[in-house]
Amino acid sequence: MWQRREKILASIAGGALVAAAGWLLLLSGDSRSAAQLRKERTRLEADVTGKRNLLEADARDAKRLAAWQRRALPSDRVVARSLYQNWLRGLANRVHFRQLNVESKEVESRRNMFTRVSFSLNGHVGLADLTQFLYEFYTAGHLHQIRQMDIKPLESSRELDVNLTIEALSLPDADRKGQLSKEPGDGLRLGKLDDYRGPIAKRDLFAPYSPPEPPRVVVAKEPEKQVDRAQYAFVTGFTEVDGSRQVWIQDRIAGKTWTLNEGADFQIGRFRGTVRTIAPSREVIVDFDGHRRRFRDGDNLRGGVEVDQ
Repeated sequence: MWQRREKILASIAGGALVAAAGWLLLLSGDSRSAAQLRKERTRLEADVTGKRNLLEADARDAKRLAAWQRRALPSDRVVARSLYQNWLRGLANRVHFRQLNVESKEVESRRNMFTRVSFSLNGHVGLADLTQFLYEFYTAGHLHQIRQMDIKPLESSRELDVNLTIEALSLPDADRKGQLSKEPGDGLRLGKLDDYRGPIAKRDLFAPYSPPEPPRVVVAKEPEKQVDRAQYAFVTGFTEVDGSRQVWIQDRIAGKTWTLNEGADFQIGRFRGTVRTIAPSREVIVDFDGHRRRFRDGDNLRGGVEVDQ
C-alpha cells in the first residue's frame, strides 16, 4: 500500500513539472497555439487532481483497514475459532440461555486476505434476555455479524426457541495473537440496555396485529340526533386471516373499530349495515342505510359509489 502511495506522489510531482514546463515552452516560443497549450495544461491539472484523489482514497482505505485489524479475530484460525466460540458461549450463558448448543461450522479463507469462521447457536431464552444478548453482541467490537436469526415461541412457555447463524472474520495482520479484541462496538444508536429491553420485552412478538385505537371525534354542544354518524365512520383497512378476507370500519365518534367478514352485520349510530362482498382489489360492497355502495380504503360511509341492489 505504501509503494502505491509513493507511485502516486511521484506521478503528482511529475505532472506538476510537466505543467510548469508547458508554460515555459509557451513563454519560449513553442510552436503550438495558445489554445492548444491551455488545453494541455487543463489535461495535466486534471491528471494531477485525479492522482490526489487516489491518494486520499488510499489514506481512507488504510484507516479503515487499520480499524478492521483492531477488531478482527487473531490471525491463527484455530486460536481464533476457539476464543470466539468460548466468548459466544459465555455470553449466551450469562444471559440465561437454556439447552444451549454452540458449534463451529465451516472455515473459509480468501487468498490470504481474510478467514471467515461460521458458528451456529441454538437454545431457549426469554425475550428480555435475548434482547440483552443482542445488545452485548453488538456493543462488542469484534469483526462479526449475525447472518440469520430464527425465533419460534415454545408451547406453554414464555421462552423462545432461538437459532442463530453467526460469522466472524480473522485477518492475517491482526494485532493480537492469543486474545480477542477489546475494541467497543459502535453499531447501536441508543446507548443503554434498558433503552432496548424495556420497549421490546413488554411486546408480544407473536400476537396478531391489533391496530391502534382511532381518535375519537368529539361533537360539542350538538344533540346526537342531529349528527350524521355515517360521516364519521371510515373504511380503514383490509386483511386476510386463514383465507377469509376482512374489512376494518372505524366509528370515530364511538371510538370503535369493526373487523368484519363477508355477511357480517354492524351498526353505526341508528343505522345498520351488512358486508356483502370483499374483493381482492381492496374494495368492499356494503348495504347501509337502505343503499348498496362500493367503498375503498379511506372512504366514509356517506361516500363510495352506489351499485345496483
